[in-house]
Amino acid sequence: MPIDLSTLNIIFGIFVFLFGISIGSFLNVVAYRIPLNISIVRPRSFCPNCKKTVPNYALIPVIGYILTHAKCNKCNYKIPITYPIVELLTGILTLFIFFRFLTPINVLEAFPAFLTVETFQYGKFHFNNFVPFFVSLWILYTGIPLSIIDLKYRILPNKIIYPGIIIGFLISCFNHNLGWSGSLIGIITGAGGLFFIAKIYELLRGKQGIGMGDVKYLGFIGAVLGWKGVVFTLFYASIIGAIIGILWGIISKKGLATAIPFGPFLATAALAISTYGDEILAFIFKN
Repeated sequence: MPIDLSTLNIIFGIFVFLFGISIGSFLNVVAYRIPLNISIVRPRSFCPNCKKTVPNYALIPVIGYILTHAKCNKCNYKIPITYPIVELLTGILTLFIFFRFLTPINVLEAFPAFLTVETFQYGKFHFNNFVPFFVSLWILYTGIPLSIIDLKYRILPNKIIYPGIIIGFLISCFNHNLGWSGSLIGIITGAGGLFFIAKIYELLRGKQGIGMGDVKYLGFIGAVLGWKGVVFTLFYASIIGAIIGILWGIISKKGLATAIPFGPFLATAALAISTYGDEILAFIFKN
């Protein structure tokens, strides 16, 4: 019996959302363990306070937080609400990115075994549909732990940045609009350009204004978005950062000299460019 498109969208939507919150749970692990130099594979998830192993039911994304009443069952350590928030945010954004670039039909056409001979036509798997999807997902799944770590520790770890650049470069090799050469130029433009700006700022002000983590992160963004993506990411990140910085300076009563991490703004701007880059450019040049 054939399935109508709306039902197919619901089925895929549920699956993609569940996949997203599961990835979000893993990203929480990455954000917690990487700065502490703990393997993201072993040991099993444990309470940060008493170090006791977390029970299996507590590992269920979002639901586990509710079942445990937001605390450790051994020492009653209160589990931060950021954990389910990250899981939900990852699930929602994964769902959004999927339907932004793909449809269930796109996915099914990539696997002929799911289709009948009459409906399947060989060659319908187009990299053009999937590459932007994987680019946005890669920016999202690296940007979330990097943002959390930067907010908490004021660092952007090389353990995430360097693999991010390598995998981003490999993804770009399948992107006919960018290619390996465009990716390489993006890396050089991103890291080299921001490094130059950082050194100029340091010479003029006599202090460091931009961390090397931000420099390498912009190189990573250049690997997947190219040099144009670097320029617009830096532009929008600077605007967002300036607005948040002013508001935070007023709220905290510390003034405009308040230092805030730049990584989350780079991640936000890069995700916006990767999902709506063409529309943003069209809007700017139209107006």
